[in-house]
Amino acid sequence: MKIFALVGKPNVGKSTFFNRLAKKRLAIVNETPGVTRDRNMSMIDYKGFQFLLIDTGGFEPDSKEIIPQKMKEQSQLAVEEADGIIFLLDKYSGWTHQDREIYHYLRKSDKPVYFTVNKIDHTNHEQETAEFYESGAEEIFSISAEHGVGILNLLESMARDFPEIVGNEGADRPETNIISISLVGRPNAGKSSLVNHFIGKTKQIVDQTPGTTRDPVDNYCRYHQQELRLIDTAGIKRKSRVSLIIDKYSMIAALKSVERSDIALLIIDATEGVVEQDARIAGYIVERGKALIIVINKWDLIEKDNKTMDKMKQEIRDKLSFLDFAPILFVSAETGQRVSTILDKALLVYKEFSKRIQTSDLNQIIQSITARHMPPVTSGKRTKIYYATQVSICPPTFMITSNYPKAINLSYQRYVVGQFRHFFGFEGAPIRILWRDRSKNNPSKDNIA
Repeated sequence: MKIFALVGKPNVGKSTFFNRLAKKRLAIVNETPGVTRDRNMSMIDYKGFQFLLIDTGGFEPDSKEIIPQKMKEQSQLAVEEADGIIFLLDKYSGWTHQDREIYHYLRKSDKPVYFTVNKIDHTNHEQETAEFYESGAEEIFSISAEHGVGILNLLESMARDFPEIVGNEGADRPETNIISISLVGRPNAGKSSLVNHFIGKTKQIVDQTPGTTRDPVDNYCRYHQQELRLIDTAGIKRKSRVSLIIDKYSMIAALKSVERSDIALLIIDATEGVVEQDARIAGYIVERGKALIIVINKWDLIEKDNKTMDKMKQEIRDKLSFLDFAPILFVSAETGQRVSTILDKALLVYKEFSKRIQTSDLNQIIQSITARHMPPVTSGKRTKIYYATQVSICPPTFMITSNYPKAINLSYQRYVVGQFRHFFGFEGAPIRILWRDRSKNNPSKDNIA
């Protein structure tokens, strides 16, 4: 996963550009300079280009005021973490002293800088961008973030430097003998203590202060003849509680760790139960198509009777209903209770995550599924499902061909996914369904469940 920082002085259109690529209104857009005070980040999948984009607050090099200074620090942090920088400029303000100061800083990073002039809505832009060549830039990209003009030219140039950002949807996971497992969750849930148990020695720093682990740390071990990479991450905090610059860095690093993993262990503190932030973290894991295991740590601190575990499981299923496929384990990193079951379960989940179903078996089940519950009828016409095939693994991805895929509602998609799980398993693995219209070449929509 490549990371790009979106940098520029206030009110040049960074948030509008960010929202355009993210295809949703994630960043607050306002005419008042400096509205984006925090960094916003999102996985971008725009016309086949895929990368992580970090929006930043307006970069004000000369400001001594507290809030602008914090915004500057956040922008600098994003630049440090990024592989490339999109330097957004405003055609109306021209090449200003402030722009020069920002560029002076960006050149020190020794990273590719893409000069991008915003608010140009037509193709005759040479005269409007001429003064920006004073910067010494070899190429300047003219765009309109509001109308989507010129953005593809910019992305194609970025892809020439970073071919990895060109999406390869549906490709199988490259062969490797290592299974990567990331441990993610809120601060102080016990992630580092669990890693210490796995590798058999105290290698990670363990402390009661939330957020002790700042950088992701890779640890390698062998379990049942299988080599594992254990990625311990910094605790992901809710935005309103993230104030230190170092914690901002930790959040990005944790999301990067999820991207590098096959399986994510969502560590939940039993003494605090499931909270909204756990759901957000889980949502990101599922969105990225990673296998998932829910680990309830500190189980030794809970007063129990013979119904306590069942009650906790039900609470998790109620609050994280979209994770009904994920196994739940109750452990104690402090005492070592049932910790070994985590890696046993991880090996089983990975087997499900990388499982491939024979097309003949799959279509036999499809016939059974549709016979039991017919697809929705639309405009008086019967919706038919003709055949299905598994197109990739990790996550298991299926292409289903229909005469009218737009009629397949969310309820029926869930039914199909549930039947796939009933017949084929896939414990811990998100399932992606791509619906293809028989009369067209491209899938009409997809669903991960």
